[in-house]
Amino acid sequence: MLHIYTRHSADCDHADNTQWRRCRCPKWLRGVLPNGETVRESAGTRSWEQAERNARKKEVEADPTRVDQVQPRRETVKEAIRMCLEDEEARGLEHSSRKKSRTLLERQFLPFCEARKFVHIDQLLPIDLTEFRSTWNNGEATTHRKHERMHSFFAFCVANDMLRKNPMDALKKPKTPDVVPTDYFLPEEFEQIVAATERYEYGGGNDNEHRGQRLRALSLLMRWSGLAILDATSLERERLSTNENGDDQIFLYRAKTGVAVNVVIPNEVGDELRALPNSNPRYFFWSGNGDPRSAAKAFQRSYWKLFKLADIQKPDGTPKRCHPHMFRDTFAVELLLVGVPIDQVSLLLGHSSVKITERHYAPFCKARQEQLAASVKLAWKKPTQSFPKKKTAVNKKRVSRQNSERIKKTA
Repeated sequence: MLHIYTRHSADCDHADNTQWRRCRCPKWLRGVLPNGETVRESAGTRSWEQAERNARKKEVEADPTRVDQVQPRRETVKEAIRMCLEDEEARGLEHSSRKKSRTLLERQFLPFCEARKFVHIDQLLPIDLTEFRSTWNNGEATTHRKHERMHSFFAFCVANDMLRKNPMDALKKPKTPDVVPTDYFLPEEFEQIVAATERYEYGGGNDNEHRGQRLRALSLLMRWSGLAILDATSLERERLSTNENGDDQIFLYRAKTGVAVNVVIPNEVGDELRALPNSNPRYFFWSGNGDPRSAAKAFQRSYWKLFKLADIQKPDGTPKRCHPHMFRDTFAVELLLVGVPIDQVSLLLGHSSVKITERHYAPFCKARQEQLAASVKLAWKKPTQSFPKKKTAVNKKRVSRQNSERIKKTA
């Protein structure tokens, strides 16, 4: 540990006390550093407090157990990518998220490094990553997500002692994309879609004989339960039940408190689901073979054709862009428009945080809109204020005449 002492000048009043702190004489350091080095040198300052800070800094820099003193192990870019992807799989991330990481790292970043002869991960500099980012040619939202994904990859490398610092920290973040308001189906638009299922024709392929009926049931299920298309297509029949009031309900999930979360659906929708033909009696829509994501994609392709049949248009006559996730959005928006608290909507949607629900659905929150309207109306009620009268030329003459008369009376 280093100690501070003062080397007084000849004319200092405290020359006999080396521990005197308040004089402006030079401060010195002496002692032994953590690495065993003996120190006796100037602190480079006349302030005792600054000398203390310099001594502590010098001790930290000489600490052999400090993290940045440990030499990082050198790994290749290919090996670092492999370990990062395996870590994402071990953490149980969603398949879609892992797929995006694999596309960015294996199909884009690795070929970029190989083309420029970057073998090891520590060869990459911020200027190289800037060049890599310039090859993306994506929109604002995709560029922002890719930037965050690359930052997470290099953070993984730093955490596992492959790098000392994250080179992505030197890159300025791309523009944050504007949050596009969530679109949903109006009641009359949803009726158009349901009616279009009656005109949907069999297009061939496996398990497509009752495609129109299945699309009708799937649309009703997503609209009234808020399930996403992947969860809806793989829904098991046992999750549909009837409560003590005689209402049909769908079991969504079990909350952290251990309480089951169910959503009540119209009995007509429950009857539609029960009458739905399927080759696998365990599920409503999925055959049980292969990957359920493949079944969801098949229904998504069918929805492209169904939305064309429905021919939904905006008020200006242009076609409205439709996708299956809008059924889930419609479920959430309709609840918020009738005044259901946003925390309850978040619970039904299965969001991990209310902030996620607020980000996408806050503009439709009825209670918030009413509160904003009430706040604006407060500004309409202007308080009565008494303002001083403006001095005109006539008023000035009257005051001047009064002052003259007062002076004459005094004289």
